[in-house]
Amino acid sequence: MSIPHSDNTTGALFEAIARGDEHAFKMLFEQYKSPVYAVAFKWTKIDVAAEEITQEVFISIWTSRVQLAAVSDPRAYIYTIVYNKVSRHLKKEAARARILRLSLWNAKAWSNETEETVYNNDGQKFVNKAIAQLSPQKKTIYELKRQQGKSYDEIAQTLNLSPHTVKSHLLKAIRFIRNYVKDNALLLGWLLAVLHS
Repeated sequence: MSIPHSDNTTGALFEAIARGDEHAFKMLFEQYKSPVYAVAFKWTKIDVAAEEITQEVFISIWTSRVQLAAVSDPRAYIYTIVYNKVSRHLKKEAARARILRLSLWNAKAWSNETEETVYNNDGQKFVNKAIAQLSPQKKTIYELKRQQGKSYDEIAQTLNLSPHTVKSHLLKAIRFIRNYVKDNALLLGWLLAVLHS
């Protein structure tokens, strides 16, 4: 799915948003959230990353809204923001992966540890530790969704929340777990390198 072609309607929404019209911003969000997400997911291949990028794109549009009235091609403007967010995400992930690979390679030169062994031994441990640090509500939602396979609607009914709130909490929980595991795996790589150097 590609971002829709620019038209007079989007231009009008841009002008209204530039004046601080929140309703116009919501309309723009509803019109473009799916194609923006699709572009982000095409490049990242990760649902949570695509969700984060989509949110960041619209946050950027809103925080820079005073500039929108002067934008001649709204579609190109939105696509440029998406490109910049995706590019930044990919560079950050590539840098993390590169550092981790180098760390593990250095450690393997002095021991029999391998990247696979590291993740098999410690990956789930990091996940469990991350889950333990979640708030009770986020932890419950994560376990109901990921471990019991409940739908957003089922979780919402169980916890007396809206499906949107459930999804929001789950995304935050997954983001926290993912970052915790990455940061600790990276730290582990460095520790192995230091201990065996």
